Amino acid sequence: MNRVSVVVPVYRCLPYVEGCLASVLAQTRPVDEIVLVDDRGGDESMAVAEGFLRERGVDFRSVVHERNRGLGRARNSGLSAATGDLIWFLDSDDEADPRFVELLAGALEDGSADFACTRTQRVDEHGRVLQIDEAPYEAIVVSGKVFAHLLVTGLAKAYACTKLFRRELLGDRPWDEDQGYEDMAPLMRMSLESNRIALVDEPLYRYLYREGSISTSLNRRTFDLFTVERDVDIAVSEAGLGDRWASEMRGFRYREILRSVAHVAMRADHAAASRPDLYDEAISRVRSRVSMRDVIPLLRTGHRREAVFAAMVGVTPGLYSTILRYR
Repeated sequence: MNRVSVVVPVYRCLPYVEGCLASVLAQTRPVDEIVLVDDRGGDESMAVAEGFLRERGVDFRSVVHERNRGLGRARNSGLSAATGDLIWFLDSDDEADPRFVELLAGALEDGSADFACTRTQRVDEHGRVLQIDEAPYEAIVVSGKVFAHLLVTGLAKAYACTKLFRRELLGDRPWDEDQGYEDMAPLMRMSLESNRIALVDEPLYRYLYREGSISTSLNRRTFDLFTVERDVDIAVSEAGLGDRWASEMRGFRYREILRSVAHVAMRADHAAASRPDLYDEAISRVRSRVSMRDVIPLLRTGHRREAVFAAMVGVTPGLYSTILRYR
């Protein structure tokens, strides 16, 4: 049987890390190795994580960064220390269903897949389910190219933590470093390199949505989404799919990049007493990439929300922001 290692980057997760690790220990197919990565958050999160495991007599490995290096480097450092055949990257403020490893490892092994993927329950800080992030999966095994297409169209998500990977697929340092949103481009590249990907339709991962995370805060890392757009475009083009997926890539750009940057900036503006420092730059950079010539093609290919976004932000971003405030 394949050995399973779980890599848990630990960074400013004090209220959540015990629940995260408890969900690891509750797995019906126990993991064979736990690797904690101290990414130097400046609080007691790592000490609490280590103490939680020691109190329960659980063996683990610790990797300690000399300073904060970011999530991508933390995952890569943990991977270097892991010895399992199958690798799970678990964020320290999230939790997994007790059957996560059992069902994903079973699906991966039964399907001779390069990695397995489940769907995601997005929860608030009270544990209430806000939504399921992915559409239902219509197959149990797909080709890597089909899964890449699901990523581009938003029917699958590039969250590293919802997946169980064969070690050989990952290479040495698979995750983008020194930038935010480090999942999307690597997952696109890995998908396009994979022969088979196993899908588990039941949502077995609980992703905590909270204020202050990189996906909800306007900061310089928000602009890393533009780098993600470039890298995904390169991966798709190098796979010879740029022309065939032109309409899908247009929708991806508006849905995952431009709308995301604008929404983060606008919601930060709504929450602040005065306009955030980066607001004008964010909206300017978005508008410089919006073209009214994209509106009709977006509508024709079923990207209605993206078309509305392009039309309104291109002409009257203030009105769009007002509408967003009350959505």
